[in-house]
Amino acid sequence: MFDLRRYWQEIRALEGALPQYLWIVDAAGVLIEVTARIGAKMLHAKSHRVATEDEVAAHRDREEAKNREAAAEKRRRNGVEVVAVE
Repeated sequence: MFDLRRYWQEIRALEGALPQYLWIVDAAGVLIEVTARIGAKMLHAKSHRVATEDEVAAHRDREEAKNREAAAEKRRRNGVEVVAVE
């Protein structure tokens, strides 16, 4: 029989040991940032794991590159050309 009281005690204990926000990874390798409460539930269920610093850095690098490309495309559509001056 499932012990609901023990379950929530474990969730709260895990939540207290986590930072307010953390990055977690699912089995497919999808990286998401969640609150400690949500992260504790997912970690307890073993559906996710805490992301490594390398995974987070790589994710941020990809997002920054995607944002730079989107900004460049928007400038191109608006007829703006950026020229480097040395």
